[in-house]
This record gives sequence, C-alpha cells and structure tokens, in this order.
Amino acid sequence: MLKEKLGRELLFFDGGMGTLLQKKGLLPGEMPEVWNMEHEDVIQEIHKSYLDAGSDIILTNTFGANKIKFHNNTYTIADIVNKAVDNVRIAAKKAGKEQYFVALDVGPTGKLLKPMGDLAFEDAYEAFKEVMVCGQNAGVDLIHIETMSDTYEVKSAILAAKENTNLPVFATLIFDENGRLLSGGDVPSVIALLEGLRVDALGINCGMGPEQMLPILEEIARYTSLPIIAKPNAGLPKQRNGETYYDVLPEDFAASLVKMVKKGACIVGGCCGTTPEHIKAMVEACRGMEILLPSKKEYKMIS
Repeated sequence: MLKEKLGRELLFFDGGMGTLLQKKGLLPGEMPEVWNMEHEDVIQEIHKSYLDAGSDIILTNTFGANKIKFHNNTYTIADIVNKAVDNVRIAAKKAGKEQYFVALDVGPTGKLLKPMGDLAFEDAYEAFKEVMVCGQNAGVDLIHIETMSDTYEVKSAILAAKENTNLPVFATLIFDENGRLLSGGDVPSVIALLEGLRVDALGINCGMGPEQMLPILEEIARYTSLPIIAKPNAGLPKQRNGETYYDVLPEDFAASLVKMVKKGACIVGGCCGTTPEHIKAMVEACRGMEILLPSKKEYKMIS
C-alpha cells in the first residue's frame, strides 16, 4: 500500500522527538529509547499528537537503538523495538487513526567507519541488521535511515535493510549549505549511490532550516529519479540562557514546506525543533497540493 502511494501523492512525516522529550525531562546523556519502556505514556502522547496533526508516517522512538550506540543492561534491542512499535500502534488507536504507516527510525552509530574512524564496515552492518530484523518482526511498514553524514555508513545500513528484510527503505542524509556531507560526498554522488542500492525514496533531513535547505532540495530534484524526502529543522539551533532553541514558527515552517513541495518534495516532515504545531501547520498548508512526479533522469558517460 505504501509503494502505491510513493511518488503519486503527498505524504506527511511527523516531527521532532528528542527536543520534545527534553522538554518532558529527558536528561543530558539519557537514552531516549529507554523512555519507550519507562515513560510509555509520554511517547504515546507525542505520537498521538503527530497523528492528530495529520502525519501519515510515524517514526518509532528508535533513532539510537543499535548495539554500538545503545548500552543498557536492562533492555535488549528487540525489547526497545517491540515496545517502540507498540507505542505507535497504541497511539494510533487513541487517535482513532486507521490509515498510517509505522517507520522504523534508524540513525547513525555515532562512530566513523574505517579508514576515517575505527568502526569496521562489517560491524556497522551487523548493528543495523539486528535492529532492522527486529523492526520487520515487530511489523513496521518501512525502514527510514536518517541523519547520515557518511556514504560508507549509509551504504552499510541500506545493505543491512535490503539483504535482511523485504521492507521499503527510505534514506535521508545531512548536507551542509555547500551541498556536501561530512565525509565529503556531494549531491550527485550520493544520489548515484542510493539509487544504485535501490532505495525507495531519498532526500535530506536535519542540519539546517527549511529556507537553507531549499537549494539542496533543488539539486536533489535535478538528479534523482526517485520520490524526494525533505525534513528540515525548525531553523538553525540557537542558544539562550544555556539552552538550545529553534526560532522558525509553525506558520513560517509551513510556508517554506509549500515551497519545497513545489520544488519536488513529495514526502515532507520535520526534524529537530519541530513540534506537532509545526506539522499541523505544514499539513494544512500543503494538503491537496499537486506534486511533481518523479521523472527518469538519463545520464551520459563522459569519455
């Protein structure tokens, strides 16, 4: 059912999770994934608020749930994933929503792969494989690999998904304002890699606000043949009284997302600093918009 909608109609992701949990009392250094078990009411409330706002795709609270990043003697990765999926399903029942998709949220390991760092490709692959198999067993509808800044790491994650599950795979990366990843890859090379690995949708998330993201989105649209995902922050992070905040208001966020849909994005949502209010404003502003259908891009070899 999801694949039937991809590239044919506008789909809405949810928004930020970590920044909302911080407001609810998440402490520095505390693992958000543990809140699935120990504060399930809070997690369900956040999921429900995004469903009420109009989100079609809800991310599980599993961004850091891999054995390299997640260290806990009480809960296994399977425990965390199963409970995270349950929390989305319970929230949907509370919201009275029948049509929605559960996306297994898969973030980076937090380590650089060799030779830039000390993490072996095979170890990253195994860590991603574990959480993705758990996600499929728990009944998620898709895998969303996000906030990646290294092509080698995102390759390990995509291969882990493709070789061990039969789920649709989305991938979004963090580009800087020059259209580069932390590891140096540019937009055309990233698209070539992701399309070669047969992801179902690709795009950009985090790292910048919606207006700063627009030029990168335009370049992605110029090269890719796949549905495009755009999930900006609510602006660039700022500091006030020792706390981080984001200053793009919901109505301004929504206006920027309208521009993104006009530029080619067909799966939109929010990242850091965005709230249910941002997503509600986005859905209200974008609902009913016609999307630019993904078109096959042809390339010529240069000799």
